[in-house]
Amino acid sequence: MESVSKKLNREIREFLENGILSVSLEREIRNMIELALKETANHAAILKVFGSKKAAVDEIFQEVMGVFWEKRNEILERKIENLVGYVKISVKNRIVDHLKSGWWKKKVSLDSKLNSDEDEKSFTETIPIESDSEDPLEEFVAKMMFKHMKDVFKGKEKDLCDLFYKKVFSDEDADIFSSGKSTQARYKSHERLAKKLRDFVEKNDLTRGEFAALVKIYMSEICEKIRPDMVRDERRSPDSGGADR
Repeated sequence: MESVSKKLNREIREFLENGILSVSLEREIRNMIELALKETANHAAILKVFGSKKAAVDEIFQEVMGVFWEKRNEILERKIENLVGYVKISVKNRIVDHLKSGWWKKKVSLDSKLNSDEDEKSFTETIPIESDSEDPLEEFVAKMMFKHMKDVFKGKEKDLCDLFYKKVFSDEDADIFSSGKSTQARYKSHERLAKKLRDFVEKNDLTRGEFAALVKIYMSEICEKIRPDMVRDERRSPDSGGADR
């Protein structure tokens, strides 16, 4: 007896070769989409993006099958054996594309204040630290973008953490990453990073909530892990007598 997986592989191949979409294949792919949506967001979040679960499944189904049909020759030439797995990856990629697009929310704007001559507070105020809502979609996109953000700001971790901490805190904890920089040097560093952050947000089409969630992850995964070393270095500095206090 033919297994379910082999049956689906055969039906997908028939679709690619002949354009025949069986009732059972359509049903199974729609089930894949529905399951993938459940794994990435709750019902309320799906409604925000697509309007309804049915609309989400319908739209993603049409997109996935359309792409498969357009690339049918390439897929067949590559002789992919696990076509079911290929469909699942395609489904997840389509969901990610929708989550990244941010068409359903207002995008964050690190606006013209970044180019003004006002004090440091004027441009750091435009960087969102806290999201307006606890949205699973924002968290999903943030986690997806985290590695990319690390790569873009590689080598600038201390300065970026200093910028974020300055935004969040007003006490001495905000200065832990500044490494003895003068106020002017620190300001210029923050200004350059804020502009780079704006470009990063615009290039990746992030919403305000998505970026706020991403900042939160960066502070937790990067800043909080290097902060103890910064504290130790400060305590061992010449000004502190060269020994831990």
